[in-house]
Amino acid sequence: MQAKYIKALSIKRIYAARITTGIKTIELRKRPIGMELGDLILLYETAPDSVIRGGFVADKTISLPVNTMWERYHSVMGVEKEFYDSYFGNCEFAYGTLIYRYFTFPELPLTEIYKLCSGFTPPQATINWREDWYINTEWINALTNCRNELMQEGRLSKQLNLFIC
Repeated sequence: MQAKYIKALSIKRIYAARITTGIKTIELRKRPIGMELGDLILLYETAPDSVIRGGFVADKTISLPVNTMWERYHSVMGVEKEFYDSYFGNCEFAYGTLIYRYFTFPELPLTEIYKLCSGFTPPQATINWREDWYINTEWINALTNCRNELMQEGRLSKQLNLFIC
């Protein structure tokens, strides 16, 4: 049941590093990609790295006009204005998932992921983690602790957290 709240997100190493050091506290996308409050998002760093070595627990996802998103959140985006403008060049809205808490984890390279997770395919955007795939204890601890905090804050209902013993 833990895998229900775990997703893998495709991301460049530079942005993964900015997330796991606290520089980048919002993950931007052109469209919503299914990151929900309380989900553990594993950062799958794209080639040439092809590794998971960090992640974050998602806070709320917001949608704003591209210019408004920049005005309100540019200081925590971890991207330069030129890149932002280029990325969202033909978009009316920007979607941003705020980062509740970030983590570093023991490195899990793609070669190991293939051995531990039958049928794994690196995500194009996000993928849901399957129940029959490897789940690191540190991932579960991070997920459990954050979901408990979100429940205590009244932001996550108890029925969504039944898998935690």
